[in-house]
Amino acid sequence: MEFEQRCRDLLPSLEREDGGLRFHVATVDGPAVMSSWTSAHLALSLRHIDAAAALAELRALYEGCQRDDGLLAAERVADEAERSARMREVGAVFGEDARSQLIAPPVAAFAVACLALADAEGSRDLLELATRELDAIWGARLPPDTPLPVILHPLESGVPRSALFESLLDCEDDDEWRDDSATLFRSAAACRLDPEHALRAGHPFVIEDPVFCGWLLLALEECSRAWEKLGDTTSCQKLRIRSEMIAEGIHSRLWWEEHEIYAGWNRGRQSALRSVTAGGLLPAATRTLAEEGTPRRLVDRHLRPSASALWSSRGVFHAPPMRGERDDLDSRGDRPDAASPLAHFWAHLVLSRAERPADARVARAQLEALALARGFQHEYDVGKDQPEAMLADTSALPLLALGMRERGLL
Repeated sequence: MEFEQRCRDLLPSLEREDGGLRFHVATVDGPAVMSSWTSAHLALSLRHIDAAAALAELRALYEGCQRDDGLLAAERVADEAERSARMREVGAVFGEDARSQLIAPPVAAFAVACLALADAEGSRDLLELATRELDAIWGARLPPDTPLPVILHPLESGVPRSALFESLLDCEDDDEWRDDSATLFRSAAACRLDPEHALRAGHPFVIEDPVFCGWLLLALEECSRAWEKLGDTTSCQKLRIRSEMIAEGIHSRLWWEEHEIYAGWNRGRQSALRSVTAGGLLPAATRTLAEEGTPRRLVDRHLRPSASALWSSRGVFHAPPMRGERDDLDSRGDRPDAASPLAHFWAHLVLSRAERPADARVARAQLEALALARGFQHEYDVGKDQPEAMLADTSALPLLALGMRERGLL
């Protein structure tokens, strides 16, 4: 109960209002930036304690970020000053409608489907919006002759500084990363964010990403199940067929046999992006791939508590912990040697689907213990003690442990 109370106490400090919409942000000192990634994950957390609040979060998100073409913008910032500040961080990504021209993994569509499957009142209209988003991704992000969608900028992965992208941009130095991010966006915008155009023009970031593809498959599967429950067999069958196509693409193109995990594919260079990351776990949570069998091999190798490269006795990492002197490591976010609430959430989702409830409970309990001992943080530098100033509750991400408590989410 202490953890849940800490969550309830933190929520008001994360709430913002912008452009007539109320939503939550990632950190207590964060600006009023409506983020698809943040709101969707928060809705998955809120569902455990307040389904109506989860629906309200998603309703505000779709109202604020869904464009006329159905795609859900990664961000929306109505305030001009805050929008300018955000552009200094990531580049000139915002259009005239205050929405980012980039998209994000469809976590929101997955969250909507979970609520619809749980009979949340008023979820049907949101399910229609979520399905429209999935239709738009299908129409706008699948290049010719490929079964998988592509992302055109690292921000579209949800984990933009993933070790998976280190061969494509500088993920270590903050200034270099900002410069690379801005350059990549200018290139993508020049291609009208169109995959076929981007491939012809030689845009350097046309990537089949395990996080984006994993969330797309999860969303397709759950939305299909939700429509089946509501009696709409046409929508159900359409999404089910697409699920099977995406699953086949993930298995044939992203599975890394040597390390038994999902990785990435550089569509422009027709070459693999190889790195063991927590994002590579996510496709193993999908129902369709579970029937094929490789997810169980992934679980056996990478999700043994305290006995896997990604999962030590101290937490689940975005990538295997770095060796060497701690003082030599950069202090940027998403360090591979930092325990991550997102990685815990993904591990729990995979383990729950793999019918490993005891290990799933370990992932949840470990995250709750980190949050209670070290504060609600974006990540946990588990290699050393943190100063008292780091013990404050500042990040929304550990709230994901609330969603990890409820098997019905899965």
